[in-house]
Amino acid sequence: MRRIARSTPLPLIATNRRFDQGGKKQQDESDRIRSLLEASKHGFEYVDLELNTPELRSVVEKVRNLGSEVILSHHDFDHTPQQKDLEKIVEEMISKGANICKVVTTARRFEDNLICLNLLKNVAKKFRVICFAMGDLGLLSRLLSPLVGGYFTYASITEGLATAPGQVSIREAKEFYEVLGVQYGNIG
Repeated sequence: MRRIARSTPLPLIATNRRFDQGGKKQQDESDRIRSLLEASKHGFEYVDLELNTPELRSVVEKVRNLGSEVILSHHDFDHTPQQKDLEKIVEEMISKGANICKVVTTARRFEDNLICLNLLKNVAKKFRVICFAMGDLGLLSRLLSPLVGGYFTYASITEGLATAPGQVSIREAKEFYEVLGVQYGNIG
């Protein structure tokens, strides 16, 4: 972790996703949390924790005490809930100590993009929020979210290395923003 943290001047996000939230493998929860705390200890700017993490408040406090900001995440791999339901999720995240709220849904129809973008429009003035829909149908919300108040969005380092359905590469995202005349930046 130390080598990774020292390898770039860019802010880093430590993520070790729970299996039920899209992680690649089943793992002991204490080992998973230990790896995230280790990343925080070595200077990762952000630590991404799932909203359903056991003993969440204690883990949030430990991460903050080590100097990282907490991204609380919720992923819905089935659909995009109604906006009012997403707002309740954000409220719960805030109440549990999130510095940044991350709500990622799955687009089943084009209109799901609008639900995510409207959520940002309504809550991003008060809180730092990341919200977009996964999948090919969610591409619009993924790319437009920072333009309507989303704290940031995610892109893969290169084509073929996406970590979620519908994720574009940094190159593709840059091309999109350049067409719109939008300034952008990178987080490692």
